[in-house]
Amino acid sequence: MLQVHSRHVAIRLLLAVACGSAAIFAPAVARAGTAETTDPSLRCEIVEAALEDMVPGALAKTSQGADASISHASGTAQTPCSKDVAIARLLAVASSQAGITDGDRYQNAAIEAGSTFNGMGPCTAYVWWCFNAAGLSPCFMDGAATTYPHEVRDWYAARDAFEPKGSYTPQPGDIWLTDNPTGRPFPEASATHAGIVDHVSDDGQTIYCWEHVNGYVHLVAERADHETLIGYARPDFGC
Repeated sequence: MLQVHSRHVAIRLLLAVACGSAAIFAPAVARAGTAETTDPSLRCEIVEAALEDMVPGALAKTSQGADASISHASGTAQTPCSKDVAIARLLAVASSQAGITDGDRYQNAAIEAGSTFNGMGPCTAYVWWCFNAAGLSPCFMDGAATTYPHEVRDWYAARDAFEPKGSYTPQPGDIWLTDNPTGRPFPEASATHAGIVDHVSDDGQTIYCWEHVNGYVHLVAERADHETLIGYARPDFGC
C-alpha cells in the first residue's frame, strides 16, 4: 500500500496547484539522482500562503521573507492543525528547494543556530533547515540545530524513535539515515547522510527522499535494501 495518507495527498496536490509547481506533489516516476523541475526561486512564503489559503488560520505564518528564512531561520514553533498538515508543510518546504546547489546556505543557518560546520556536506543541515523553515523546529531534536547525521541518529535512538533498516515501513516526514564508513567524521560515528522521506512505492521497495546530495537538492529514489541504509528517525509531529 502506498504510504501516503489521502488527506496528506490532497493537501500537497492543492499546494502544487496553488504554487504552480507539480514537484510539490512528488510523482512516483522520480528517478534516482535526477532533479525535479521545481523553479528554484520558489520559496517558503509561497508554501505558507498556499497552506493558509487552504486551511485559514490553521497555520501561523512565519515572519521571515524568502531569503531571510534561508539565512536566518528562527526555529520558532508554528502550530499545525493536524499531523497531516504538519507533514504536508514539511514536504512542501523540502520540495520548494529542489534544484538548489548552494548548500552553504543551510549550513550557515544551522551554524547561526548553534551547530558547527560539517565538511562532509550540507545534507543534515538541509534536513534541519526544512523543519525549521516549516515552523516545526521542536519536531527535529527538540529544536536543536545540527549539521551531522550521526547526531540525528543518536538523538532519536536514545528516545526509542529510531527504526533499524528492515524492521519498519517508513512514513512521510521520517528521516532517512545511511552510514558509509569512508565518510564518517570520526570512526565511531553512527551515520553519514540524512534525507527526508517523501513517500514509498506501492511495493515498499523504493523510498523517495528529499536530499541535498551530489551537489544539489532533489527527490531521490532510494532502495529499501540500500547497502548503506541503517534506518529511519521518527520525528514526533505532535510536538
